[in-house]
Amino acid sequence: MSGFTKPKPIDFKDTNCAAIGGADDKAARKAAADTEPAWNGCGQESGLAIWRIEKFKVIAWPKEQYGEFHAGDAYIVLNTWKDPEKDKLNYDIHFWLGLESTQDEQGTAAYKTVELDAYFNDAAVQHREVMKSESPKFKALFESVVYLDGGVETGFTKVEAGAYHAKLFQFKKIGRTMNIVEVPCNIKSVHHGDAFVLDAGGSIYVYAGSKASGFEKNAANQYAEKLESQRAGQAKAVHEHDEYFWESLGGVEADVAEDGPDCLPTMPEKGEGVLYKISDESGALKSTEVSRGDLKKADLVSDDVFLCDTHSANGVLVWVGSGASQKEKDAAMSTASNYLQQQGMPFTTPVTVMKEGHESKTFLEIFD
Repeated sequence: MSGFTKPKPIDFKDTNCAAIGGADDKAARKAAADTEPAWNGCGQESGLAIWRIEKFKVIAWPKEQYGEFHAGDAYIVLNTWKDPEKDKLNYDIHFWLGLESTQDEQGTAAYKTVELDAYFNDAAVQHREVMKSESPKFKALFESVVYLDGGVETGFTKVEAGAYHAKLFQFKKIGRTMNIVEVPCNIKSVHHGDAFVLDAGGSIYVYAGSKASGFEKNAANQYAEKLESQRAGQAKAVHEHDEYFWESLGGVEADVAEDGPDCLPTMPEKGEGVLYKISDESGALKSTEVSRGDLKKADLVSDDVFLCDTHSANGVLVWVGSGASQKEKDAAMSTASNYLQQQGMPFTTPVTVMKEGHESKTFLEIFD
């Protein structure tokens, strides 16, 4: 276990965990879920459904924009899938937080996720995802993930007549997912390691770095063609880089670097995990370290809640036993958030909350 820093115990004092209600809160959430128009009829068959939080309301996101996320917004992503062995529907609810989203938007997305879980009678797995640091499970839902600037609160779609602000997109394949990131529109963002698209309005330029992979080059071409088709003959995708292209970037071809900074953070796919038991047996929520490294499912007890810090791209996993108290169950997501703060872990760390009998594939693999 060399090089492993022992995590600090979770201290629940002066946190909002102790204030969480019990059965009354659960009943209220279920009642609210049954009257939320956005949830009506969702999750009846396998597939994706996405909503954006707009001024405390849950608004359906257009299907043609699935995979596109604005930095200033928060979203709820429902993945309904069928287990072929058990022939039943399963639910993964991801609430996605843009790095520039407001506290109100983040709070609404988190609350509505719990509400949607209640709609499915607590049978869903909840995931907290933060822009550019999403879990591999979330990334796998999309062929490509597009990060866009702005959001609903900034009036992103409102553009003055006759004005167009050029946008630069970087294409970077990580694992199986193509990541399309809106980056600062200047020559410092461009390098030979990846492919880029400069959307200048009438002209949509494709720039393929000499070291870019074939997947990245192909994705850039497809994205440029998609933009072209959306503009009804008012724009043209091109591969020639004229004077206007370089003027828009504020540089010349000789300024293009061989490599550039990573547009996305990286974390190891697998780490050396530590497992905590979260219990209110003494009358107050307390944490006790159970094991680390070689985690076993036998370590899990149905009467309690357990938190697993995976030390990997999977982030923090919370397992809620079927016999856990209502207080322990309701504090699950808050417990994880508090853990991130006390360990000094990034806000962007993914968090997953699941119930006994509804474990995620990632969790089962770790505890195999």
